[in-house]
Amino acid sequence: MSGLGSGESGEFTFLDCLALMSFFIGVANYGENLSQADKQDLLEELSKKSDYLLQDIHAHLTAQDIKLNLILELLEENT
Repeated sequence: MSGLGSGESGEFTFLDCLALMSFFIGVANYGENLSQADKQDLLEELSKKSDYLLQDIHAHLTAQDIKLNLILELLEENT
């Protein structure tokens, strides 16, 4: 085997070309990849936002329950 490729005579095969392209794409995208700390920060921010939204929805539904109970009481008094 005299060449760098994985072919019988050291020639580059299709898989060699794909491996090289994959490597260069990985190097080009290295700066774009998120680190574990970045992912953790995003998850914490998402968790805080979802907690806030759930609390807001819960408060809204609680207020609606109170109003519906008052309406039911008024309807029962009038029947």
